[in-house]
Amino acid sequence: MDRNELLRLAAGKAQESLKGGKVNGKALIAIVVVAGVVLVGFVAYRLLLLEVITRLR
Repeated sequence: MDRNELLRLAAGKAQESLKGGKVNGKALIAIVVVAGVVLVGFVAYRLLLLEVITRLR
């Protein structure tokens, strides 16, 4: 590797880190799973709250 190629590779890495890079698959799956758990919990909470309110009437 000569000096120019090393500089080109370093510049490419710097540009990639400035763009934020790519989100890898495992992180994306983890975000989707957490969002799903939160959504299911919210729906269950609303259903339980509705059940309690209808029993009080």
